Parts: sequence; C-alpha cells; structure tokens
Amino acid sequence: MKKPLLTLLVLPIMLTSCSTNRSSFDALKARIDTIEDSAVYPYYKVIGSIDFNNEYMEVEYIFKETPKLDTFVPFARYNDGFYNETADNMMAEEDVVIFGMASHSYWLRAPMRLNKENFYKEMQVGSATIENKSCGHYILQHIITSYLGETGSTNPSKNQCYYELLADGGFAIGGDKVHTKVNIDNFPLYPDENYFRPVEEGGYGEWDPDDPLPLYYKNTVNAKVNIRFEYNKDGWLVKESMTSVDYNFNVASTSQVSLEAVYSYQFE
Repeated sequence: MKKPLLTLLVLPIMLTSCSTNRSSFDALKARIDTIEDSAVYPYYKVIGSIDFNNEYMEVEYIFKETPKLDTFVPFARYNDGFYNETADNMMAEEDVVIFGMASHSYWLRAPMRLNKENFYKEMQVGSATIENKSCGHYILQHIITSYLGETGSTNPSKNQCYYELLADGGFAIGGDKVHTKVNIDNFPLYPDENYFRPVEEGGYGEWDPDDPLPLYYKNTVNAKVNIRFEYNKDGWLVKESMTSVDYNFNVASTSQVSLEAVYSYQFE
C-alpha cells in the first residue's frame, strides 16, 4: 500500500501558485548568458519522491563515482557530456552512447547545468536556421510541451513554457497546465536492470549497461501537468517537480503522477 506523504499532498498547491517574476525568453537568455562554461564536475546528492502508476518511492543518493565517456558508471558524479553540432532527428550511433552518458535530472532527464554555451544553440539545415535539438532549451521545452504543434485537445492554449527570474539570481523554466508526454527515468530502481527497450523484431529486449540510454516500459506519463525546473545563479539544477493537474494520491493511473527531486552539490 502506498503511504501518504505531506510534501506530495501539498505539492500541487506549491506548483500552481502565482509568480510576479515571469519573464521573456530574451530576458532569461540574457541572464544565462552571464554564466560561463567552466570545467567543474561536482559530487551531487539527490533527494526525491514519486507517486506514479500505483507505486510510491522515496530516493536519496549521492553521485560521486568517476564518470567515463565510453562506459556506464553507476552513481557517477556530474558529467557534462558534449554539445552535438549536427544533432537532428538522428545521431551517429557512437554519439548517441556518449550523449547518453551526460548527467541528467533524476526523474525527467532535464539538463543538470545550463550556461551560455549549452542553453541555446542554432544549426543550419539547408536554407533554414533551427534550434539545435541537443541544447538545453530545446530539451526542456520538449519535456514541458511535447505536444507543442499538435492540433486539438492535445495542444491546449496553455501548452507553452514560462520563464522566471528568481530573486537570488537563479531562474526557472516550467509550464502551467501543459499537456506533455514524458518518460520517467530511474523508475522503479536506479539503475534499473529491468528496463526494457523495443527491438526491430518486435517486443522488448533487456536494458544494456553498455548502451545507457533511457529505455522504458510502462514508464510513460501522458497527462496535463504543472511542471517546473529551478536553477541557481550558477546554472545548476536545484529542483525538478511535476504533478498532474487533477492529482489524487488515491487514484492509480498512468495519468496520475506527482514527483519532485532536490539537488545539492559539493565542489571538490
């Protein structure tokens, strides 16, 4: 049986509270453009909780092992991966593996650090200039508004990101009552040897620790949610949260979800 948790029960109220610090994308980008890309790879700690698909979990992990670019290292400290100049719908196989090694947020695979080098990048495709799909803004926008561009009820008028400048110099990116389809990472375990992946022959194959991409089975949320990512003044993710608009702790459904994770860093 799931156990109720006060922080989960009050989370929807916290997420839907009004803010007076909403800003434009340009104002947000101007703030992030002041954050230099620096070669720092801190230990970090995650404390989180999730109620999803009739299962409730609490997690508390310290990530301090030395990361590698060519193999999966459980509980590896921060690793910034790489910026792919030519990312489009597909990446080269070897690039996909390396990209999968980059550190992401525990539940939603959001960028753990944003700075002027990785937040917003453009690329040329023929005569068109488009946003590069490996930059931080594109990844966050896709998590928050994956139905952007769709027609009908899957793309409500509120299906858009908001940007917020915080008083302490940090910033937030989120969405109010947005319709998204997103996969939950590290659920129900980290790392989850029970992950499944689709294979060409049909069905599912086992998760491969040498190819550590997010490989899910029944971990998809397809719902209208309140979602938010908060970063500190140095561009480090300090909190991620997402809660169904009609969240009810006693209802077991893949459209019912409430999760949050907070992050702290130790620079050594």
